[in-house]
Amino acid sequence: MLPLPYSGVPRRRMLSAAAAALLLASIVLPSVAAATAPTAASSATGPVRAAAAVRSYAATIADARAAVAVLMKDPAVSSISVALVDGDRIAWQQGFGYADRVAGTLPVPTTMYGIGSVSKVFAAMAVMTLVDAGRVSLDAPVIRYIPDFTMASPDYRRITVRMLLDHSAGLPGTDYRNWSMDAPFPGYADQLLATLRTERLKTTPGSMSVYCNDCFTLAQILVDRVSGMSYPDYVTSAILAPLGMAHSRYSTAEFVPGTAARVYDPATATMVPREYLGLYGSGGLFSTPSDMARVASMLMDGGTYAGRRVLSAEAVAEMGRDQTKGSLDPTGLQGFIYGLGWDTVREPGLAKVGVTAWYKSGGTNDYVAGFLVVPGERLAVVIESTEPMDHAIDAETLAQRIALHALAERGSIAAMPKALGATTLALRTPTVAQLDAIAGTYLGEGRGYRVTVRPDRTLAFASLVDGAWATATSTYTLRTDGAFWTSGVPAKSVRAVSAWGRTYLVFRSPGGVGHYVIDIPLGERIDPGAPLSAAWRARAGHTWLMANESPDSRAWALGPSVRLTEIPGLPGYLDVGYYEAPAPVDVGGSDTLGSMFLVVPTAFGRDLEDLSVEARGGEEWLHWGGTVLRPQATVPGLTSGPGSVSIGPEGYAEWRTVTAALAVTTSGAGAWKVLDANLALVAAGAADATAAPVPAGGYVVLFGDPGDVIGIRTR
Repeated sequence: MLPLPYSGVPRRRMLSAAAAALLLASIVLPSVAAATAPTAASSATGPVRAAAAVRSYAATIADARAAVAVLMKDPAVSSISVALVDGDRIAWQQGFGYADRVAGTLPVPTTMYGIGSVSKVFAAMAVMTLVDAGRVSLDAPVIRYIPDFTMASPDYRRITVRMLLDHSAGLPGTDYRNWSMDAPFPGYADQLLATLRTERLKTTPGSMSVYCNDCFTLAQILVDRVSGMSYPDYVTSAILAPLGMAHSRYSTAEFVPGTAARVYDPATATMVPREYLGLYGSGGLFSTPSDMARVASMLMDGGTYAGRRVLSAEAVAEMGRDQTKGSLDPTGLQGFIYGLGWDTVREPGLAKVGVTAWYKSGGTNDYVAGFLVVPGERLAVVIESTEPMDHAIDAETLAQRIALHALAERGSIAAMPKALGATTLALRTPTVAQLDAIAGTYLGEGRGYRVTVRPDRTLAFASLVDGAWATATSTYTLRTDGAFWTSGVPAKSVRAVSAWGRTYLVFRSPGGVGHYVIDIPLGERIDPGAPLSAAWRARAGHTWLMANESPDSRAWALGPSVRLTEIPGLPGYLDVGYYEAPAPVDVGGSDTLGSMFLVVPTAFGRDLEDLSVEARGGEEWLHWGGTVLRPQATVPGLTSGPGSVSIGPEGYAEWRTVTAALAVTTSGAGAWKVLDANLALVAAGAADATAAPVPAGGYVVLFGDPGDVIGIRTR
């Protein structure tokens, strides 16, 4: 069964890079003191096994502190909290930095962090409790439990519960509308169902595993429907409460001040407003390393905790089983051997030393997390951090480093593995056929790469940056294994791999702490199409503005627009520049539809959408997934004096622009935003504006209910 783009498409998130140089350092940082080994009565994760030796892990802890100290040099990294779990006890827990830098508040063991996509492990556990109870079958169609789930592709009926939990359902990826908020947003699940009704499948269900947030939001809805409870309430009653996770919760309501760590913005020296996530099953849980230690202990004990069964042993085993066997992938998956809820059930850094480990990463706009469980060794590591995503630490590398040191210290492996060096493979002169096989343009979600041949038959490697190709300084030369390698330390390589009638650019580089290599399919080779039609040529280079995003959405600060740009040297395609999920579309088959078309497994084929054009009142509006966008070029202008703005029947936000700087006062507005000429957020309010200054060339965005008339006065 080929994972071809679905339903007559025209022709043809999340992987972390290795953390940079985790060097030993000696920096004095505000921190919580390391936890001593608790007694059976005081253990944070349950009773200590009487027969287990109580290890101090002194060398591991010293190395981990030094590694964290290096990461904390980044001023945007507000805090990092770590736990090392040995069986039923926390061997070490420590917080670094500040939970609130402005207030000078240190993180404590009860300080919560958003764990992002580590929440998917909880979604999988919640589903498995229902499987244990005989109320859900993993291989039953999702529509049995969510009858109002529909899509434009008829094969959505073939999607099973298992496919949601192992990322193989074939959904486009993520509905980014209203996913990250400044206030609780309980309507996200209903919004997703509405979005999916008009979307196509990306691939045939079950044929290919590619990271999918919407799959786990559907799992959330399934738990709602089957249990008869809200998803947060069910997870609390079935998992959090039995494990005694008193400091874990979903962001269904405001947080008590001081209970959860916050992000510091070094540019403004202020704390960023609290982030709330309504996609609970995919990324919405807040927790602590000590609470997550309880989850680890339960999983390592085959589903029981403190003598109480939370999951069956069969459920835990099924979650940890490789679900990708038979899945189509040109590289053998490696870093993404999906279990149920897990990113991988064979974490590559530990697999290299002969140890099986399960791993899940998590990241939001404000938080980064990592959850590593080594079931056979009854060892686990939890990493939680507060920082902007563009400064995100590599939680997997840090967790891997701590686990490897712990295993070496207690004698489970011979020693901490050494990092790789330069390749020792001999050089070869490539043939014309070998060069032709790899040269070309490759596209992935949010990424573009170009491989060209130099006169000396080495390869040049370029990335698509802001609409232009930026060539890297590295030179790639052919070696005896058939790949083109750099000569640096550590060595990296690229090669072309053909599968399913397609060609993929596979990048090989050291992963984690640098003692193994991992293959990453960066993108699919795309041949040039026909020149853009007149309709698409007229749209290229223009910008559209969000109209149906909630005023509480973080998107207003991060990028409230989409810009269509041509991909140099690749006619027939456009890049949709969206702040969360930029992606290419094929515009060769229709003047009103740009089709998602890539078939790239695991990471770089995620979050693709169709782009459709809607004629509306003499203007061309865009639909990108669940987001509706109006043309920037036709935003009405404001003039001095009184006036009014009406909210239309759909409740879309109303945009207005100004030529000269002025002040705006509104009456009857539900909320308002002021953006400058570059669409950067300047000011915002949840009620009427009083003489809010608008810079020259800037914008006012007004929100209200359908039919509202908002008074507006300028001066």
